[in-house]
Amino acid sequence: MITVSVIIPAYNAARTLPQTLAALSPPPHPPLEIIVVDDGSSDDTAHIAKANGAHVLRHEQNIGAAAAKNRGAQMATGDILFFTDADIVPPRGAVERIAAVFQADELDGIVGLLDENIPHANWASQFKNLWMNFTYARFAGMERIGLFYTSVAAMRRAVFLELGGFDENYRRASIAEDTEFGQRAWGRGARIRLEPELRVVHLKAYTLGNVLGEDYHRARALTLMRLRKRNAPFFTSVPFFYQLAVPTIYLTVIFSLAALVLQNSVLGVIALAGLCIFSALNFSLLQFLAQKRGVWFALRAAFFLPLDVFVVGLGMLRAFLDFPRGIRY
Repeated sequence: MITVSVIIPAYNAARTLPQTLAALSPPPHPPLEIIVVDDGSSDDTAHIAKANGAHVLRHEQNIGAAAAKNRGAQMATGDILFFTDADIVPPRGAVERIAAVFQADELDGIVGLLDENIPHANWASQFKNLWMNFTYARFAGMERIGLFYTSVAAMRRAVFLELGGFDENYRRASIAEDTEFGQRAWGRGARIRLEPELRVVHLKAYTLGNVLGEDYHRARALTLMRLRKRNAPFFTSVPFFYQLAVPTIYLTVIFSLAALVLQNSVLGVIALAGLCIFSALNFSLLQFLAQKRGVWFALRAAFFLPLDVFVVGLGMLRAFLDFPRGIRY
């Protein structure tokens, strides 16, 4: 019988951790162990974890999500390491389902999806959650992907340790270390599959500022990663249309400013054409949002996306400036 160890990095997670733990350990099939890595919390995270039957590995200082997950993996004894977060609610029976998938197939790892429904009704939270669902769901059915999204991801312990775990040079809260690990695992032939039925609820609430800030930092981190691995095959979760949207919005802005300064109508028409191309590139995303949350929701996204993509471009630009100076993370 395959055993599963659950690893949860947690930093000041007292508000959401009880829901995560309650969903993970109901009878009759709880995991072998739940390891909460309290990464320097100043609240009751450790106490809550212990009270709910989890093993607690506490750090007095915050060492970052990558290192925290590695410490949990080193402590774990199960055949399978199931990584999730302290603001994630897995579905009932998730551990049993994960064990069954590994029992039935010679996979090295699996990842799941963020559920389309979350408890936060504000537009920014809904948009971010649906974007993540849309981005990853398109990989369903592929037999080998380069993703290891640790809100909901599991891997054979032996394979994880052989790969060396997460890169601990990522010192921030989780932003790209799981992407780098998935890329590395894919490059070394690991077989990771997306299981669309394994859906978790994300409890994190976003503001528009949170969305823009996270997208900036992720774009910077992913671009630095791509520059470091420029001579190697690269697997990205970012849709190709979104990659094309970045230069498109910048060219649109440049032509718009030039049209205003020079009072040139031809440049204005070119700028308008650029905006139309940008909208066409994002049509599949906007269509998905309209199907899930209605036309008005999608229209708001259509007005927000140019700003979001522009900020993503700033993150990429920052990476291009950082890389020649030897900054890698």
